[in-house]
Amino acid sequence: AMAALRPACRRLGIFSFAESRVAHSWRLAAFAAPPSRHFASISAALVKQLRDRTGASMGKCREALSEEAGDVEKAVEWLRRRGVRSMEKRTAEAVEALLALSVADDASSGAIVEVRCETDFVTRSEPFQQLCTCLAAVAAQRSAAAGAPALLEAPLGHAAGRPKQLGPEIVVSAALLELGSILGERLLLGESCQLVAPPGGVVSGYVHPKFSDGQPNTGRMAALVAVRPLPSEIAPSADSLKRLHSVAAQLARHIVAGQPRFVSIASVPSEVLTKERDTFRAAHLEQLGSRKAGTVDEKVMTKVLDGKMQKFYGEAVLLCQELIAPSAAAGQAGAKAEAKPMPVAEWLEAEAKALGLEKIAVEEFRFVSL
Repeated sequence: AMAALRPACRRLGIFSFAESRVAHSWRLAAFAAPPSRHFASISAALVKQLRDRTGASMGKCREALSEEAGDVEKAVEWLRRRGVRSMEKRTAEAVEALLALSVADDASSGAIVEVRCETDFVTRSEPFQQLCTCLAAVAAQRSAAAGAPALLEAPLGHAAGRPKQLGPEIVVSAALLELGSILGERLLLGESCQLVAPPGGVVSGYVHPKFSDGQPNTGRMAALVAVRPLPSEIAPSADSLKRLHSVAAQLARHIVAGQPRFVSIASVPSEVLTKERDTFRAAHLEQLGSRKAGTVDEKVMTKVLDGKMQKFYGEAVLLCQELIAPSAAAGQAGAKAEAKPMPVAEWLEAEAKALGLEKIAVEEFRFVSL
């Protein structure tokens, strides 16, 4: 009789105690997750090792180790693949940036590198700043003619400042993706420039900091300058080279403060001179008015334009600028605080004389600002 009533009872939702208990246990068994094959065998020490190496979260590290049966090397690759995919899909604009500068130990070359990210918060982080200094060190070792594409394919090696999350064999493009996956933002290589010292000369640089607690050689404005002693036939002593490097370093600080466009008047392109002179002429005639502009004396106009061009040289040409540098006597009582600044060309002549040289020549410079 019970067997005959069971179909009707099921339709009405009426079960016996035994049947309902069996059905309930069946439903629990059906929806329970299968046990992990490797999760139980992953030790906390392995998770910590992977986290220290990659900077990924504890959950991601445990998941990667579980998927790769506890193999740390394969887990690193698993995290990298996941990170690369997520970063490649990001379309957020990298609007924040940081500059980093590196000069070779022998002052034979230097480089400035810009690395971009999405937020100011990331630019303040230690791994991001370490990556910036590392990429600058890699760029300083590369040829200036290679360009940005070659830099992206260069391995990090044992460059100074390399983040602990990145191995020496990883190339720059992969490093940007991998560290971007850890920081959770899109990282891009921005502007980069290199400078090589001339024969017998040196390269030096300066970075104006962006943050008071930032990594050394990182900031928002940076300059590189290459100088050489003349006559170049005389090999400078170690002490002279040290002094020459000090001169170049002070000159780099001035370049950041003065922001010149050209080394000397001779290096200013003729089209720039023509454009500036025409602009000054038009502005002066506009100031005179239409009535006086028609009767202006060309000799007077020439003198006016020559004066304005001298002002242009003083603003845009490095050797014509007044040296911007802290005075050694600024803190001394009774010192002449308002002494007229010395032009850069005269200052270099004085430094050359102190070194027993005919001249300290400025070969070229690079200036980058965010």
